[in-house]
Amino acid sequence: MKISSQVLLNFLLNSFWQIALVAVLASVASWLLRNSAARYRHWIWVTALLLSFGIPLTTAWQSQNLKASILPALNVEETIPPVSAAEFEGTELAATKIAPEAFLLSQPLALALLTIYFLVVCYSVARLVQAWIATRRLKLSAIEISEDSRLTAILEQCSSALIGSEESAQLRVSAQVPVPVTIGMFAPVIILPQQLIAEDNRELLTSAIGHELIHVHRRDYALNLIYELLYLPLSFHPFAALIRRRIRQTRELSCDEVVAERILTPEAYARSLIKLASSAPPLQRLSVSTTVGIADADILEARIMSLLKKTKSDTRRKRILLIAVSLLLLIPCFAAASFAMKFDLKPTDTVSQGQEKEQQERARTERKRVDVLMEMDQKEAEEMKNRIASDPALREKMETRRALEFKLSAIRQAALVKLARISMDQAIQIATSQKPGKVLECSLDAEHWKEPGVLADDSYVFYRVLLVASDEVESGAITHLWVNATDGSIIKVEKELPRRREPQQ
Repeated sequence: MKISSQVLLNFLLNSFWQIALVAVLASVASWLLRNSAARYRHWIWVTALLLSFGIPLTTAWQSQNLKASILPALNVEETIPPVSAAEFEGTELAATKIAPEAFLLSQPLALALLTIYFLVVCYSVARLVQAWIATRRLKLSAIEISEDSRLTAILEQCSSALIGSEESAQLRVSAQVPVPVTIGMFAPVIILPQQLIAEDNRELLTSAIGHELIHVHRRDYALNLIYELLYLPLSFHPFAALIRRRIRQTRELSCDEVVAERILTPEAYARSLIKLASSAPPLQRLSVSTTVGIADADILEARIMSLLKKTKSDTRRKRILLIAVSLLLLIPCFAAASFAMKFDLKPTDTVSQGQEKEQQERARTERKRVDVLMEMDQKEAEEMKNRIASDPALREKMETRRALEFKLSAIRQAALVKLARISMDQAIQIATSQKPGKVLECSLDAEHWKEPGVLADDSYVFYRVLLVASDEVESGAITHLWVNATDGSIIKVEKELPRRREPQQ
């Protein structure tokens, strides 16, 4: 549950600035392509929607993987070179390096943000489901047009001009739609308003059927459903709504260009478009919809101006501009993924005031006990020092013992360094991935020595890592992890609790 909350928090909070960046870059790219075909601008905004969903998701997943990453299970003898003594001496300094910490959020704040986010997403899901149900009802209630030679001829004419094959769509009529719409992925249906058929205007019917056939040919109905599903987790963001609206607008502009190029003259189609698009209620144009139609966009004036505008085509210049615009959009977006911020939850503070006072009192008692033991050790050390100073034989014996212990320690340490196949840094990374926290100590050791510098057959080399876990800072518990120095596996984990205050007699 905690991991999923962290992933959602990183997705949500990073998306605030990443989606805004994508929308700004897409706006600049669309402006640079303002004199190009609308289909290029349409795919710019489609790419922007994909990036708006993909970049925050990728950064959220990467931030979690970085936290939970461990040493991969590889053949360490082939991939990791033996550690030299010089490298081993510097591992203590390397172990003190700490990765950049995340921005910590209090749990009430994180819960509030996630609650608001889920409410917005649930509302968007409910609207989409409601639109889907209304679409299914509309399709079932529409009446099939089977015997109308006039509409059949227009459909065949438009199909031949646009697609160049016998591929077509079924025509239906309904009194519930004010403008033509297209429904269906595998068996597309074009639903015409009953009033449009009653007008008996061939130019108007040709414009409507031709426009909807382009939607069928481009698979706009299926793509629109995909865009709506991608928009759901982004529905809280105003720039995501802007991207979604631009996709609808450029989609209609693209269809208009094809109709004006292959079926009707731009002037004739513009006259028909004014009559058709103006029939749609203003609020319906921006509502959630699982249909595609001629009135999806709320830019009628821009569509008319685009139809009547005459531009000269320069293929080489447009090709260079397309490459430049693509790089302008993609490179900063991919760079944004590597500069994502990391967010995490603060540890839960479950310690009451009474427990906190008890812990403070326990800590003071423990410090006093340690001070007494240190005083006793100092007295014993002074006595031993005086004995050594007054007894030459004892002094020589102690010096010989220290020299022997130092020599044996050097032999054991050299053998350990030679046998270890992973570095101390890697052992610390493995330990903190198993139990995140602050490392207090890390040492290299082994068990079951056969003789100085030679291990027994059943012995193994390990790193012993002492750390304070992130979720156990208040309790003062210390976790001991034994990491196998050969293959990086965790041998065992033990927890050391702080000593309790002894009851007074």
